[in-house]
Amino acid sequence: MTAETPSPSASPPEQVRASPPLLRRASAKITRLSSRLTQKLLLPFARELTPDRWIFILGCYNSGTSLLAKILSSHRLIGGLPDEGMYFTDVLPYPEQFGWPRMWIRCVDKLYLDHATIHDKTVSRIKRQWSLAYPKGSQNLVEKTPSNVLRMKFLQTHFEPAYFVAVVRNGYAVSEGIRRRAQPGRFGNQHYKDSYPLELCAEQWRASDEVITKERSGLNSFLQVRYEDLTEKPEQVLAQITEFLGLDPLPASILRRAWFVKDRMEPIRNMNAGSLARLSEGEFEIVENIAREPLRKYGYLRSTANSHSNRGTGLS
Repeated sequence: MTAETPSPSASPPEQVRASPPLLRRASAKITRLSSRLTQKLLLPFARELTPDRWIFILGCYNSGTSLLAKILSSHRLIGGLPDEGMYFTDVLPYPEQFGWPRMWIRCVDKLYLDHATIHDKTVSRIKRQWSLAYPKGSQNLVEKTPSNVLRMKFLQTHFEPAYFVAVVRNGYAVSEGIRRRAQPGRFGNQHYKDSYPLELCAEQWRASDEVITKERSGLNSFLQVRYEDLTEKPEQVLAQITEFLGLDPLPASILRRAWFVKDRMEPIRNMNAGSLARLSEGEFEIVENIAREPLRKYGYLRSTANSHSNRGTGLS
């Protein structure tokens, strides 16, 4: 399964039109720094959200979920948040609060929400606070938070109708990316300062897949796509996603844009090669020792001799 993405041949006008995400990203950072008190003070100015569809992007960290959310937000009928939804409400806890950036497996008990016991007023508070960050008038709303993998039942129960699109990416590349980008010491982590051990990063990738695999059968509307297809066959993948959502396809011009993801503006491309090049032979083996089964399941395991595996891993 696959989804659409901007191509490297973005023209200068498209680059200019892609600049608003820079402003929205800056706004998101300001919002995140402005404390929970600000969110409480703004609540009286919030509105009720009753979209035709709630669209939740699922996946492990560093799997292309931000990219997909931004692309879908460019659809004329879909509105998106400037950043992950957990930052725009004082209700949803997030791993950084507990010193575990990009690592929800170490604080599961603090993040989980029981779909059967949560109060309706609490759900309403989330939606109303989100309304302050969503663009007004959007018929459909997309949201992306990696730790929402733990809240799928909650989201399906209280955000109707809920559509889930999960992105899976090469586990070697994801593990390397988490290790490189997490910087746990910045969030007061007492166990790790500059980075996590690669074993822990591979464990996070494996756990994300385990939870999604376990819970997906209980979801009314679920679709899984591969990061490699999203970046290499974007038109096909996004057509598949919009069909799944029951929406018109995105115009082809959208795919010529550059996109602001992870603090830089770039056209859509498969970034696996760079991550894989940073791993030594011993580090490949570490990831395999932790996550061999999901690597094999998706054809990412190095010894899996099929074309999708070779394209996904960058190895032959």
